[in-house]
Amino acid sequence: MNLKKIFATSRTKVRRRPARGMTLIEMLIVVALSAVIMIALLSLYMAGQKYFFNQNSRADTIEESRMPMAWLSRDIRDASQVHEGAVVVNGQTFATSANCLVLDVPSIDGTGLIIAGSVDYVVYSYSSALHQLLRIVSPNGGVRPSARRVMADNLVSDGAGGLPFKLKYFRSDGTTEVTSGYEDATNGAFIVEVELTSQGRSIQRGSQPFTETVRTQAKLRNKNIES
Repeated sequence: MNLKKIFATSRTKVRRRPARGMTLIEMLIVVALSAVIMIALLSLYMAGQKYFFNQNSRADTIEESRMPMAWLSRDIRDASQVHEGAVVVNGQTFATSANCLVLDVPSIDGTGLIIAGSVDYVVYSYSSALHQLLRIVSPNGGVRPSARRVMADNLVSDGAGGLPFKLKYFRSDGTTEVTSGYEDATNGAFIVEVELTSQGRSIQRGSQPFTETVRTQAKLRNKNIES
């Protein structure tokens, strides 16, 4: 037998050799590896979705707190003083405290000019029963209308058992805290610090909601300060 026949016979045997398929062990290994990869990718995707949702919820919670803060800052800047005594509005009594703010805001006429010697009352009060921050306007003169508005309805305890709406009052030096005599021209309140604690939804473990606290300070620009 010459070499050509030997090579031809060898090639024929190679071509006729049946194709070898995957064994059961090899298939199980491929399935297991594919499952591990799929689980890892799914876990990464779910973690990304959870982070995205929580960050959006946190941003929405902070954004919802900015609106009442903007109203508070505006009313404080417009006020002539923090009211010292009690104010009765629709049978309900309000008084300035660490959780309630009563402002004397100069009354205005139909042209928007200040009416000398006349003030309206603007009250910010937290309703613990409804978990709402209320803004109440009680006019004493001029054209400013009476109003009652819910400024925030997602307020929650600060985590230490305190109310979600907190106020601090400072003299014009910005460091001396005032706890009484708010109307005093020399030692009374000139700067008001406001703190709001809001609650947002989350999909964290246990579905525990998160809280966001926002603080701001505003000055009573219309207050006459005696030196």
